[in-house]
Amino acid sequence: MATANWRTINIDLLEPESPANFSTTSLLPTFPSVSASEAQTLSGQIKQLLRGGDTEGALRGALENAPYGGDAGAKEVHLATVVEILQSIKQSEMSPMLSRIYGSEGGPETLDVLMKYLYAPLSLVGINHLSVLCCTIFS
Repeated sequence: MATANWRTINIDLLEPESPANFSTTSLLPTFPSVSASEAQTLSGQIKQLLRGGDTEGALRGALENAPYGGDAGAKEVHLATVVEILQSIKQSEMSPMLSRIYGSEGGPETLDVLMKYLYAPLSLVGINHLSVLCCTIFS
C-alpha cells in the first residue's frame, strides 16, 4: 500500500477558482510603451499651452497623458514638465483650478495622478535634499 504524505498536497490546485489555476498577469493593466522622444514631443505641446496662458489645460494635458508604459527617460521628461507647470501656477489660482478639475469628468483620477507626481521625487532623493526639492516644486 503506497502512502502519500498528505501534508505536501497543495489543496489550492484542486479548487477550480483558485488563482493557481489561471494566470494572474491578466489582472495587471497593459500600457502602451512610450519613448523619451514621444514624451519630449508631448512636453513641447504642453509647454505651448503653458506659453499661451492656458495653465489649467497644460496641467490637465500633462496629468491625463502620463507615460505609465514609458521608460525612465520618458518619465523623467514628463516629471520635469509637470514640475514646470506647477511652478508657473500662482498660489491664488491653484485652489480654484484644482476645484474645477475635481468637479469635472475624471477629475478625482486626474488629481490622483497629480499626487503621484508630487510624491514621486520623494523616493528619488535623500532626506537632506527634501527641503531643496519642496522649494523647487513650490517656489
